Amino acid sequence: MEYKPKKTIKKQNYEEYWRLTVEYSDINGSRFINTLKLIVNFIDKNPSLKTEYDSNLYKELQEIINEIYKKRDFGSIRKSINQMVKLGLVYPGLRGYHPKTKSFIKAGDDAEREFIFSEIFYKNASPQSSVTNDKTHIKSIEFLLKTLMYKKPQILYEEEIVAIISTDITNYKRGYMTQEELNIQVKLNEFNKFRDRKYNQISYLFKFLQYLPGIKLSKDKTKLFYEKDANEYDNVFDSTRDPLMFRIMKEKIYKESEDLYGKRICYFTKKEQKGLVVSHIIPSAESLNKGDVDVAYDPDNALLLEPNVDAYFDKWDLTFSEEGKPLFGKNISSDFIKDNSGFSIDSIIMEKRAKYLTDHNKKFNAKN
Repeated sequence: MEYKPKKTIKKQNYEEYWRLTVEYSDINGSRFINTLKLIVNFIDKNPSLKTEYDSNLYKELQEIINEIYKKRDFGSIRKSINQMVKLGLVYPGLRGYHPKTKSFIKAGDDAEREFIFSEIFYKNASPQSSVTNDKTHIKSIEFLLKTLMYKKPQILYEEEIVAIISTDITNYKRGYMTQEELNIQVKLNEFNKFRDRKYNQISYLFKFLQYLPGIKLSKDKTKLFYEKDANEYDNVFDSTRDPLMFRIMKEKIYKESEDLYGKRICYFTKKEQKGLVVSHIIPSAESLNKGDVDVAYDPDNALLLEPNVDAYFDKWDLTFSEEGKPLFGKNISSDFIKDNSGFSIDSIIMEKRAKYLTDHNKKFNAKN
């Protein structure tokens, strides 16, 4: 017989599955943060690593970490370093670290740290990478969530998540798996007992997925789905905008409002109400068309506004001066002007938005 399925499946499971092995799974824990800090400091003190990997320096780093957190063997030390690469916080070869890694370390509280981690993990996690193996071109978490986005209904069941983990995602050029492809991989996994052999790595992935805003795991950890807000993700998936990056941006603005005002309010009227809109100053579509991804999802490129205020602001019928005072356009009703002329946006909000509001002011002036 020429048919040899076991050999093919074995190669895929052992060579291509997501190797998310970790030493510490609590990103707010002292061991996780201090180990990362030691790695970052070591990289800063050895700039030669930026251009050339050095196995002797890697060994020296292991010894430094072992002095602080002694292990039974250096395999555990290497695992603690490699997990920072797999999670996207440190680059393979120790050639550097994510631009937001230091902000992650210095975060003022757990919530802030989790926001920073969610963005790093989503875009840069590389389960198949390590210090000595660069697979960062494979965007694993992005692939998983794109599969969720395009799925009908938008639910990934445990066996489907395991199917994604166990496959070589580079074979799927569209960037996600279809339902039919998931079904095939589920059957292959049942045949090969993948889940039984890789239970710990699957559990680790579920642990880190919980930090992604807007993504929920059921209590029994058998389903992954979107936590939907009113008017959000309703039946239509906008392929031009990344829903998770927008969600991260939105959660940061919510936190800003809660930190400054104790609750979520309209930055203009200071009123607390349902249905507040995260209103882009420079439209996200405009930024994405130019390739300005950072601008599209920068919290400082948005204001938290009431729906009625947003409707005018979004069409450049309303803008704000450097002092946060409203500037009303020719298409705004006299009743709206009468009701809102006494409001303004506080300087602490305006200071961070100034560079984007300059563009908004120009478009307002051109229209009015």
